[in-house]
Amino acid sequence: MTRKHLICISLAAALLTTGCVTEDFTECPNEYELRIVFDRNMLYADAFASQVKSVDIKVFDSATGRQVFSHAEAGDALAAEGYRVALPVPPGSYDILCWGSMAEGNSFGYADPAADILEHQNVILRADGGESRSRLNNLYHGLLRGHRFIDNNDIGSTDRQTATIYLTKDTNRINVLLHNLDGTEMDESNFTFSITSANAEIGYDNSIDSRREVTYRPWHVSPVTAETGSPATSVKAALSAEFSTGRLTEKGDSRLEIHRVSDGERIISVPLERNLLLYKGEFHSSMTDQEYLDRQDDYSITFILDRNNNWDKAAMIYINNWATPPVQYQEW
Repeated sequence: MTRKHLICISLAAALLTTGCVTEDFTECPNEYELRIVFDRNMLYADAFASQVKSVDIKVFDSATGRQVFSHAEAGDALAAEGYRVALPVPPGSYDILCWGSMAEGNSFGYADPAADILEHQNVILRADGGESRSRLNNLYHGLLRGHRFIDNNDIGSTDRQTATIYLTKDTNRINVLLHNLDGTEMDESNFTFSITSANAEIGYDNSIDSRREVTYRPWHVSPVTAETGSPATSVKAALSAEFSTGRLTEKGDSRLEIHRVSDGERIISVPLERNLLLYKGEFHSSMTDQEYLDRQDDYSITFILDRNNNWDKAAMIYINNWATPPVQYQEW
């Protein structure tokens, strides 16, 4: 009998009263599990239980890159306190990939569903003719590289080993607001809105494959009413366009454009990420640009129009209700 078995048998004898071992116990058990955390948000709090509705977990051998285990789950189990996923794999080094909430809807899917190699686990946005007009279901990504599960027989332990993977949210809500200061009523049929971005494919490592472009259209456009005059009357003081987009990156060059329908004139064209980062620079300077774009997932952008429905470029742009001079393209 080897020394390591003697150690484990001694441990087993001490644990017999707990009922976790049996009389024929001869070696230390190997139990491995995965813990999933989503705290890369503006509250710095783990919101996995309340936000992530499904998980698709794939485990790959670090040496070969080949898939050795997969697990998909959705529903109430994910909301349970202390949710864990058992990983029935032998001791070794593994890369663990998790896509969260992909099964929540039909917005995203694997670029190659049959792939069993880590580097081929990219996810694509399902866009009709290169356009996305729907409210996207949420998407989360996590990747743990080179995690080693140790053989308990080598260390004389009966402890369960837990790997922890941290998720990043890859979807965003962007609300674009047009406001006319002279009180002219705004109608949703007077303007068209778009965000063009090369972010329709997300790599296994959460990088963006810029070869796949998509044009996002608002999934909802509606007037915003305000009470004016005496007696008070409701007027359409502004227009709200709700977008749902994929991941935004610090090196991205997404373009937000608004056209006036009456003559087809493009009245607004601005780089999206660079304008969103203006707010970060003032209030969240401790973060890197990418960390801010990852943590923040809800943006509001307000433009001021003149009486002719032209953008007043000399006016401020409002990012999450904070006024700042906008970043503009040179053509402006």
